[in-house]
Amino acid sequence: MYEEKSFTLLQFKTPNMHIVDKNTFFKIVEKFKLVPFTQTEGWWTMNSTENENRFAFFVDSIENPRMAAMGHIKKALGLTMLQIGGECFADENAINDKIIREFYREIAQCSYDIIEINSSLPYNALYEIGIRQAGYLRPVGLFSTALSILVDLKKTIEYDKNWQKNLRRANKYLLDFIPVNRSTEKDINDYVAMHSEMLTRKKIHDGVSHKGLQKLLQDKKFSIFFVETAEKKRIAGLILYANHDAAISVFSTTSLEGREKSAAYFLFDKTFAYVADSRILHYDCGRISPSAHSKNNIFLFKNGVKGNYVQYCGEFSYYKRRFYRPLMYFVKKYLFKRVEL
Repeated sequence: MYEEKSFTLLQFKTPNMHIVDKNTFFKIVEKFKLVPFTQTEGWWTMNSTENENRFAFFVDSIENPRMAAMGHIKKALGLTMLQIGGECFADENAINDKIIREFYREIAQCSYDIIEINSSLPYNALYEIGIRQAGYLRPVGLFSTALSILVDLKKTIEYDKNWQKNLRRANKYLLDFIPVNRSTEKDINDYVAMHSEMLTRKKIHDGVSHKGLQKLLQDKKFSIFFVETAEKKRIAGLILYANHDAAISVFSTTSLEGREKSAAYFLFDKTFAYVADSRILHYDCGRISPSAHSKNNIFLFKNGVKGNYVQYCGEFSYYKRRFYRPLMYFVKKYLFKRVEL
């Protein structure tokens, strides 16, 4: 139960949805069990460095909150778009078609021309029933995958032959696994340097900035891990998010030397053991993209870990006008040059 008087002034409310300030939002979801990393204060802080007003915060109730979501507001071509990267639920019982229907129906009544949702909730028919009844549809074309691999850390982890070979190779180099409890400037500089090297090697332009990573790691639910050589040179790194009994890979990077020494295999193997000792029961490897192009290499790496395939609820969209639906497909595919998955 939350006392409305204990929070700052609400900006807007209806019987099934409140728009609140960020402090109210994060205080509420702090008690929730199901909170994806894209809905955390750390993620907001990392992405709000330029303009805090680009975000909106929604909860279904102040007195008895069951569902909440943070949205990123974008404006272009005279249109206002709201992007929601997953939702927060108080617990599994809150995943209810009525709660979801009324929550998203109220958001659709706001002044946004386009609403795009990419849910990382493991597939639940009640979610799809609720959001469809609120007027949302799958978009024309999908530009993100809804597949992942969930590793059960209560069991002995099994690897395929390629993983076993690379772990034997990594062990020959006397590598060290370095979990960082409190990140320093050196930790952030080391990670960003490796990440920048990897992006240059792969000809990718968007990456993690020093300032952004610094802000992300201020949230204690995010941790950073490294692999060091015997000479104390860092050659691989991982950013991890842990909430209650689950953890997920957020970012990972490997230097050229790290690739030659199979450091990524070593890093994930040690991370699994480390988080299992911390009472984490499940490890989400992050989305996988089996495909006929280069993204399949990432899939092959993650698929070497013997876990359970899971499907997220994925993408849904709402458009104030019908022609916005094909328009968004055209913009993403032909103007932004995004690859359909």
